[in-house]
Amino acid sequence: MFVTGLSALLASLLYLFASRLIWQKVQGNTNSNIRPNVIKLALMATLVHAFALSSTLWSEQAIYFNMGNGLSLVALLGSAILLVTCINKNTEMLGIFIYPLAAFTVLLPLFMNNFSPLPFTLGIHVLISIAAYSIMGIATAQAILYGRQEYLFRKKKLSRLMKALPPLQVMETTLIQLVIIGFIFLSLALLSGAFFIEDLFAQHLIHKTFLAILSWIVYGAFLFGHFKYGWRGRKAARYTIWAYFLLILSFVGTSIILSSLGY
Repeated sequence: MFVTGLSALLASLLYLFASRLIWQKVQGNTNSNIRPNVIKLALMATLVHAFALSSTLWSEQAIYFNMGNGLSLVALLGSAILLVTCINKNTEMLGIFIYPLAAFTVLLPLFMNNFSPLPFTLGIHVLISIAAYSIMGIATAQAILYGRQEYLFRKKKLSRLMKALPPLQVMETTLIQLVIIGFIFLSLALLSGAFFIEDLFAQHLIHKTFLAILSWIVYGAFLFGHFKYGWRGRKAARYTIWAYFLLILSFVGTSIILSSLGY
């Protein structure tokens, strides 16, 4: 537990150092190229974060979940995906939105000890589902940023923060890549979830399944339209945001229904 706590603390500090570098750049307090240092810090933070989280996430017998390591996993995926996009694009400035969150959530599993053990088969399905929700959540945040940046660009009222973000073309390309990756994970989540469905009505999964499939269709329609007809810009942002709304509604709506039924 000591090693896990130390690793989580180290990861949090590394994320904060990366965030500080980016913020200094946004504020115009440095003219140096921060990209190499931000990527190095983020890479080290992500690797240490993964080590710390793995200590609380699974054992030889089961996979363990609670709110703490669930949120930590979301932030870890966000950091890892951002690093992947940095390979061929200058997207490191987007870390100003991800790294502070990661610095906080990496510490949560240390304070939330009420873990729920799950069998590996079900646990893997939950992991894939969390990955799908997380990636699509990041894509939605990207869509909102992109839409706002494009609007302010047209109005010629870009703020200092918006000017520090990657160019519109890079933001759009990153959004499409995120939706593609998320769509793959969402497809896997739906397929793997089918193995655990015995009776949609008896298990109270009809609302969740219907809305999740509807969200998958909207994402699929957008990707088809993008590659077939060149859909982009505001249309890309709108499709992404509405599809994620349906995805979130599939979870939140089902929770509300079950609560009202006393489950």
